[in-house]
Amino acid sequence: MGSTIYESDPERAQDGEFVAGELTYLVVGNNGRLLDARRTPITVTAVNPDLGAFEVEIRAFEDAGARWLLSLDDVGHFQFARDASLASPDVLARLEGARARFARTERIECDPASREAAVRRLAGERSVVRDWLARHNPPPVNVARLIQRRTGEPTLFALLDKFLVERGLDELDRAFSKTFVSNPRSGELIKGHAIVLAELGLCPYDGQVVRDPELFKEPWSRARRAEHIIARLAFVQELWSSWKHETVTLYRGAAVDGPLPARSQASFVSATFSREVASEHFEGGPTTQTAVMWRQRVPVRRLLMTFVETSEMNSRFDEAEAVLIGDPANRAF
Repeated sequence: MGSTIYESDPERAQDGEFVAGELTYLVVGNNGRLLDARRTPITVTAVNPDLGAFEVEIRAFEDAGARWLLSLDDVGHFQFARDASLASPDVLARLEGARARFARTERIECDPASREAAVRRLAGERSVVRDWLARHNPPPVNVARLIQRRTGEPTLFALLDKFLVERGLDELDRAFSKTFVSNPRSGELIKGHAIVLAELGLCPYDGQVVRDPELFKEPWSRARRAEHIIARLAFVQELWSSWKHETVTLYRGAAVDGPLPARSQASFVSATFSREVASEHFEGGPTTQTAVMWRQRVPVRRLLMTFVETSEMNSRFDEAEAVLIGDPANRAF
């Protein structure tokens, strides 16, 4: 990709040297690569028909070593080496059955009464956070400079961590942000939050059914997830409001190998404060046919987390990222 923002391999093999991803190639030890612009190499590390999932390890670039647990449906987003091993007929039949079993979607609409209750709860939490921040005196921050450097502020990392530790939410927040930065589709951690977000009335859920029966067991109960969402929204919104920001300018870029698909419902939306990062996504790769780029001023009330105060958003990638609560009426973000 010739990027100074993302690592890449200019000597990568051509697509013709690989075969399209199918269930039969989901064998532990098989090598392949993701059908992204830089063709990220992966190795299959686990296959679990009971959960309708397979796991891959990322073998290069910024996220090297990360492991993603993905739905069997996602195998089509990969390609595999031509000499890859094939699953036995019995295993393949189990995988096909599992994929069919979980090939269902669920929609959870937002109840107006639940939304009103959540908005009142958030207003109360913002008042608590406002007092908390006043006592802890956050340092002045040059947001423009942070965006230019695409790195957050360590003193704010520590401040957020202190706030979350006091609430007993620090480990939950770390796991959520780490997963979101690497791949929000990995496992069902983000899905669990998305379902709770809909139950709070803040954004409808439209996605795959739950595969993991333990998704809402402690410490990931619905109540704890809701507490995390409300606390995070309150902290970030009060922090940015203290800097006199009621809106922020964000960017998104996308490149696809065919026509631009219809925008799908998203509970959480990833965007960037950096035009350069969005431009990198807009550039795509050698097989890109369609590319688009968006810019929008977004109200601070939609911010769940940003790179400015979130350490996990600075650990591997320098994307100046923001995570927004989804808005079905917003055609761009």
